[in-house]
Amino acid sequence: MIPRLSHSESIPEIVQSFLAELRQSSFSGDIQHDYGTRLISSTDNSIYQVLPQAVVFPKNSSDIQAVLELTAQQKFHQSIKITARGGGTGTNGQSLTEGIVLDCSRYMNRILETNIKQGWVRVEPGVVLDQLNEHLTPQEVFFAPDLSPSNRATLGGMVNTDACGKGSRIYGRTS
Repeated sequence: MIPRLSHSESIPEIVQSFLAELRQSSFSGDIQHDYGTRLISSTDNSIYQVLPQAVVFPKNSSDIQAVLELTAQQKFHQSIKITARGGGTGTNGQSLTEGIVLDCSRYMNRILETNIKQGWVRVEPGVVLDQLNEHLTPQEVFFAPDLSPSNRATLGGMVNTDACGKGSRIYGRTS
């Protein structure tokens, strides 16, 4: 039987304090702790359901740095848990947490630089696999992992899980 989430609107005081300080910091992204947003982030492509306390959507790497620096402060470092999330396509529950979700898919989805000659691309973690391969098509190259959720799987999540797929026997895994 699949476990059911209990409807919980309450957010621990320490998390509320963390979110309040994050709002006052240089963080420019979105901070959401409404039940609907939390519920959406409570599942991925696995059978598990874990309700987070909040979801933050950074707009840039400085926002990620602001979240992690605040988390490292003495008053938060043992009680605030941050878990990165991409497209939520993982099948083992890697992106699920009872803490705070750091979701890079909303804003951090740009392809920043391409160097075909040297064989690399610099992207933000929210770039989707199909988006990258569409960008690379005119140069007649592609990023090899062939995942079934390629239209939703983000590169940040793929790196985190060392994603592979049916093409991995030929081309290798994400790493």
